[in-house]
Amino acid sequence: MYKTDSTLDKWTKGISYEVAFWSNVYRWKHTFDGMMNWSHYGREICLEGFDANSFLAAREKPVVLDVGCGMSYATGNYINHSGELLPLDIHYVDPLADYFNDILRRHHRQLPAIEFGMMEYLSSFYPEHDLDMIIIQNALDHSANPCKGIIEAVDSLKTGGILYLNHHPNEAETEHYKGFHQYNIIDENGHLIIWNKNGRYDINELLTGFAETTVKSQENGHVIAIICKTADVQQQLLDIREDRQQLAKMLIDMSKSQRSIWKSIKLKVEYTTYNIIQFFAQALTWEMKMSLKKVIKQA
Repeated sequence: MYKTDSTLDKWTKGISYEVAFWSNVYRWKHTFDGMMNWSHYGREICLEGFDANSFLAAREKPVVLDVGCGMSYATGNYINHSGELLPLDIHYVDPLADYFNDILRRHHRQLPAIEFGMMEYLSSFYPEHDLDMIIIQNALDHSANPCKGIIEAVDSLKTGGILYLNHHPNEAETEHYKGFHQYNIIDENGHLIIWNKNGRYDINELLTGFAETTVKSQENGHVIAIICKTADVQQQLLDIREDRQQLAKMLIDMSKSQRSIWKSIKLKVEYTTYNIIQFFAQALTWEMKMSLKKVIKQA
């Protein structure tokens, strides 16, 4: 059984960095254009290591979620059906949706609004169990509780639906457990393993009885998991009593923080610092960024 640990508090402390990053990606024309050129938005859905188009084209009026999407719009929003591109009913979902939609409005970007939702409570946001596919890319390891997020995602799917995961291995170790990076994801002999300093979880075993998990590592190192829902999720895995306790405590902690002048100043200084750093970082060209990284590594 997976356990909740203290990473929710650490996760909330990573919000300032994330908002500053995306605000400055959208601020500069060359970073925004570069992102959209890389993105599949406006094109056929395309996922690394999985033929999402064929899977969705075979289903009637498929509904897709891109969870933890950030502001990249990486997932395509069309299905190629017998040579005809048809609009895909895809929803871009992120817990920082309010922040991100403000950035869209501020920079006048004509892109779909992002829907508010947290993967750890996904079945509360999409309770009908009628989703055909849920996509989580480079976001599961940034969540407050990835094991719970996987269970909630599988619960939200139709039977036969697919949860697609694509992540860099051992991100928390690489990023020294800073900000959103609190978990590591690896492929261990075909098993999807999520771990950090507080625990280690075998997702194949966790989902036994209601989902089949296929895991593979790509040549570029990406860890991909294709999880197919085969039956209803065991109800004991969806117990929300601990969630209520945690969210109630978080509400009180946030209330206390808002009354603290020192903490308010600290938060504003933190965001301002990140914003200044990202302002100059995103102003650089890609070639300049890569050269700077080499210099830093050699120092």
